[in-house]
Amino acid sequence: MRCLISRVIPLIFSWSLVVSAQDAGLALRTSVGYNTQRASLPLTDQQRQEAERLGREAQQAAQAGKFGEAMRDYYHGIAVMHNVAWTPGYEMASSLHGTLDHAMVEPGQQVTLTLSPYFPTAASGTALTASVSLVPAKGTSDDGKTLASALKLDAASLPFHTQLTLPASTTGDFNISVKLVADGEVAILREMPVHIESLSDAAQKLQSRLRKNKKETAAVATAEYALVLYNRADQGDLNPGRYNFREEFTDANALVDAVDQHRDPFAGKHGDFRKAYRSSVDNSVQPYRLLIPASYDGTKPLPLLVALHGMGGDENSMFDGYHEALKREAERVGFITVCPKGRDTASMYRASAEQDVLDVIAEVKRDYRVDSRRIYLMGHSMGGYGTWSVAMNHPDLFAALGPISGGGDTSGLGKIKAIPEYVVHGDNDKTVNVVQSRRMVEAGKLLGIAITYVEVPGGSHVSVAEPAFSGMLDFFAKQQKGGDSAVKTQ
Repeated sequence: MRCLISRVIPLIFSWSLVVSAQDAGLALRTSVGYNTQRASLPLTDQQRQEAERLGREAQQAAQAGKFGEAMRDYYHGIAVMHNVAWTPGYEMASSLHGTLDHAMVEPGQQVTLTLSPYFPTAASGTALTASVSLVPAKGTSDDGKTLASALKLDAASLPFHTQLTLPASTTGDFNISVKLVADGEVAILREMPVHIESLSDAAQKLQSRLRKNKKETAAVATAEYALVLYNRADQGDLNPGRYNFREEFTDANALVDAVDQHRDPFAGKHGDFRKAYRSSVDNSVQPYRLLIPASYDGTKPLPLLVALHGMGGDENSMFDGYHEALKREAERVGFITVCPKGRDTASMYRASAEQDVLDVIAEVKRDYRVDSRRIYLMGHSMGGYGTWSVAMNHPDLFAALGPISGGGDTSGLGKIKAIPEYVVHGDNDKTVNVVQSRRMVEAGKLLGIAITYVEVPGGSHVSVAEPAFSGMLDFFAKQQKGGDSAVKTQ
């Protein structure tokens, strides 16, 4: 979801979500973007003080469960940081988010656009004008086709609904772009990804095959996950442009074919691939990415590396991001490597998301020979926080930890005194301040934890991750439960 305020403003969210103002995850994601902007933008003293005040009020509102109020404070603060007047019209425009009843659509199909408020406004009697365009996902607003114009939105008549007819001769990835005009200026631009292609028959045929197949196997669950992705994309829960659904359905049908022929399609498979399983938490199908190194032949157990993604990511992020460096390093050292999905994009690996991590480890240990003395946990950003928290809750499971650009609760470090750590952070991190790692390292050293701390001068939140993988995995390769390690600082 993108936001323009009279001019281009940095993205608050870079993914499409069905959201509600009563959504703790939305408030948390917004706070991360808000604090990053506050730390990065060249603000006057007055702007900084006002942004800090509004940020505090937003945090207090979120902690009290008043997520609508939190969102209003965050948007007000963003306006302050970008020197935009917080007028009734701009407040109303800021409050609105767009959803589609379907984001996976057939050519020529109608979709219903709804504009709903994140938060109630004091903009009684205020009206906005909206126009809607269909813009290629890799294009610009100049490439768009107008679907509706001069729509009148009244604060007293929200949510607003309108039907849009998509072109019958168009296929591919697009954004439905809603331009909201207040006080004669473009106030906010909302973009909702949409994929136009004839796929419903293929989805229904796969669903029919899976209903007939009663086997509870990894292959069946993985095939079913193709439909989970399709439905999530249709509901606006993920950007459909990230997937080729025709290929997803072809691969899923191949898995079902193998099951029908009494074959395990994963037997003897090496390299990087996706698997899924049915969660005992809620019976949902949950995915993970897996790397089986070329050195694995099943004759001896190999170490297992568990990699946790950051906020807004999923099971693909650690492998597909960072120029695919993690996969290369894991292959080099011969680690089986698995990337769970952190449930919600802002789960912080708590509750069911923590259970997902444990369940994925159990899945890999069931299917492959894993050295239980050499299971390592690492993660970046939210995954860095998750690395510490999951280990503290399950201290007997891991042989070493590798949190990057994260933080944690120092009071829990006593539970992991025996687990060596390789901690990485940049001292110019605008998203998670380096003090978060410094305090964990200092408290850990006081407890005698074997810590290698790499603080990167000038390193940003993201830039430090990829260069850290090589040294971190070399560090892990020397660790096993019950092994000796020396305390190091850099």
